[in-house]
Amino acid sequence: MIFVKIRTIGLFMAVGLFFANCGENSSQTSKLSNSTDSANLADTMNSADADLIGTDSGIVIVETQRKPTQLLGIWQQMPISALRESIKTHAQLIVNCIVDHKYQMDGGLTVLYKDFPGVGSVDVFVGIPVKGLKVGAKSKPLNEGFVIENIEGGSYLKATVNAEPGSTLKNWEAFIKLVKARNPEASESNKSLAVYPYFEYYQDSRNAEMTTTVSQAVLVMKKQ
Repeated sequence: MIFVKIRTIGLFMAVGLFFANCGENSSQTSKLSNSTDSANLADTMNSADADLIGTDSGIVIVETQRKPTQLLGIWQQMPISALRESIKTHAQLIVNCIVDHKYQMDGGLTVLYKDFPGVGSVDVFVGIPVKGLKVGAKSKPLNEGFVIENIEGGSYLKATVNAEPGSTLKNWEAFIKLVKARNPEASESNKSLAVYPYFEYYQDSRNAEMTTTVSQAVLVMKKQ
C-alpha cells in the first residue's frame, strides 16, 4: 500500500514538473548534456536512414521502429495553440483515471492527431501510454470522457525539435516539407498508412550546469 501511494505521488510530481519546465526559456539550447524522454521508450533508430537531415529547416529526421502502444486519455477539438492549456487542465485527471482503474503507466504525455496538424480547430487526443491492468485488478468501465486508443507498431519517421506543446505547427510543416523532398509521393492526407499516423510527445533537456531546461517535442509520422 505504501509503495502504491509513493508511486502515485511520483506520477503527480512528474506531471507537475513537466509543466513547470514548459515555462522555461526554450531558446537556450547550448551545452545540452542530459535528456529524459517522457514518452513510451519503444523507439529504436535505424542507422540506414540516419542521414535524413534538413539543414534548411533546423530539424533532423531519423527512422525508428515502434512497438504497438496503448494510451488512455481524452479527445478534444481545438486549435493546436490551445494544446498547452488543455494538457494543464487534463493531465492530472488522466493520471487519476490510470491509478483509479489500476493500469500501469508506460510513458509520458502523448498527443494524437486524426489528421495532419493544421491551422484551425483539429481533433486532438491527449493521453498517456499504459500497459495492461495490474495483477489481480478487475476491469471496469472508464470514467466518462476517457477512452483507450492504440498506435500501430511499425516504421515511423521521428523529428526532435525545440518547441513546447501548442507551438509545434511550424515544425510539422517543416517536417512534411522535408519528407516530401525525399519522397515526392508522400502526402499529409494519406490516412491509409495508419489509424493515427501523426503524433507527438515531449522531453526535457538540461544543460551542463543542470540549471536550464529546454522543452523539446518529438514529432512522429508513419513512414510512407
